[in-house]
Amino acid sequence: MKAVIALVLMSTLSACATTGHEKWSSAGGNRESGLVRLSYEYPEFHQPTVSDAQAQALALNRCNTWGFKTVEPIAGQIRECANTEDGNCNLWTVTREFQCKDGGGSYANRLSR
Repeated sequence: MKAVIALVLMSTLSACATTGHEKWSSAGGNRESGLVRLSYEYPEFHQPTVSDAQAQALALNRCNTWGFKTVEPIAGQIRECANTEDGNCNLWTVTREFQCKDGGGSYANRLSR
């Protein structure tokens, strides 16, 4: 019986816990200018933990797909309210931009190589 109670208690507590680790996802960009946008969302009163390495890897993958060799983060980030309730923001979106480098010209020129 103690084992059952312990199992129920642990599952209840784990359901309330969050990792606090947000995941980056694509938020658009522009092939021609080599601009990649990535974002993540987090709820109000939550201190998000994000991986800069994950963002860099995702941006590099997109840049490589477009024919660029490297990527550099653009300083700063954009924080916008994604959802409001009763006049308070309860969901935030953070967006970072990355500049693809070493692509050798326009997207059309890279395709013709």
